[in-house]
Amino acid sequence: MTARIVRSLTVAALAAGLLGACAADTGEILGLDKRTPDEFAVVQRAPLTLPPNFGLRPPDPDGQSNQDLQPRATAQEALFGRDASRRLEQQKEALRDQGATQGEIALLERTGALEADSSIRRVVEEESASLAQEQESFIDDLVFWREKEQPGDIVDADGEQRRLQENAALGRDPTEGQTPLIRRDSERPTFEWPF
Repeated sequence: MTARIVRSLTVAALAAGLLGACAADTGEILGLDKRTPDEFAVVQRAPLTLPPNFGLRPPDPDGQSNQDLQPRATAQEALFGRDASRRLEQQKEALRDQGATQGEIALLERTGALEADSSIRRVVEEESASLAQEQESFIDDLVFWREKEQPGDIVDADGEQRRLQENAALGRDPTEGQTPLIRRDSERPTFEWPF
């Protein structure tokens, strides 16, 4: 019988400990704690009012109606500028004058044919010519492996310095006299006379 008493006392002590640990929350859960509102956290809201000119106004006869708004045209105008959208409208008008139907114009517009650059052939030819020129230079580099000579003359720095110092010592103009140049190997004749 003593073992039973010990067990029941242990269970009672554990239950009291659990209730004591939860005592702060138990009153709140059971609704025994009263909470008053914080007077500094309460905000008074302004009453709802209507603006003074809330009444509907008659539509402007010269203004644009909501049904006439075209978001695509507005977006194109914002992205590409007014000139591009005007050109597009002019092209549509020209097609209508030539007898194109609304469906044909819509098809051309959807495929982007109306926005095509009229000078595209010239642009493609220029780009192709530059690519061909680059390919030729690459082939020339492979076949003729020597470096290409840079155009222009190479000035002999030491000789030019002597010439300038000589002109300054004699009181002559710095531009007087011949500028000494360095001759490239390719500029030399194949056969030079010894005398």
